[in-house]
Amino acid sequence: MAPTEFLNASAPPASTVSPGDTADFWFELPPGFTEIDLEEDAESRLLRMTEVVDTLFAEATPQKKFNLVVSSEYILQTMIAGGVEHVSSCLLRMHGDKLSQGTLCVFVERPDSGPQNQDRQGSAKRTATQWRRIHQDAEIGLVMLPYGISALCIRDQELEVPGVLFGLDVPVPAKIREVQFSVPLKTGPGSVLFVFMTQDIEHWAECLDVLGGIMKSISSDEPHGDSLPEAGRHGTEGSEQEL
Repeated sequence: MAPTEFLNASAPPASTVSPGDTADFWFELPPGFTEIDLEEDAESRLLRMTEVVDTLFAEATPQKKFNLVVSSEYILQTMIAGGVEHVSSCLLRMHGDKLSQGTLCVFVERPDSGPQNQDRQGSAKRTATQWRRIHQDAEIGLVMLPYGISALCIRDQELEVPGVLFGLDVPVPAKIREVQFSVPLKTGPGSVLFVFMTQDIEHWAECLDVLGGIMKSISSDEPHGDSLPEAGRHGTEGSEQEL
């Protein structure tokens, strides 16, 4: 079941993104996804995010709004420290007029040397095998996207956000669900890692459906922005394989 509507329904159908200005790797973001300026001052970003949350989640308690803002900023800072190239905030309106929030992060992993025509299937299999060894309770496999093969990992995480951010002496627990796609590059060694995470586990299937449209839009050429809405409705093309 797809979300009833994107929040930014009046926005263009999609915006094209090349993470880290990677000239040979593009994908499209649907309405509802807003790219975050990684160079923006953290204090300014927190103030802006607070205004957005206060407007969109008007029925939520002040404590819930505060927790959402602080948890999101903590995750963002963690990703920036990890070398993320692209971050988008996702706000979608689900059935029952409920808003769902998530975060999409993209990392480019391109080594300085390696074969220009890498064994992409072998690379994806090695990544899936490594994930299976590290995350024994996760759903892990391979999926064939229009761009090519990708390793896939879906898992739940129990985070502990530093309590000092909330004025507390103990950490604050936060449960999130995330999906990772590791996509080996066509044009040289390396891969692009997509990570989508949300605390809205209730609407996970709808979120995954929207993310499937983004993954289908990946191209080594700049997209023209006319295919994503249909892709977003039908999810990821191809079949998943267990290793």
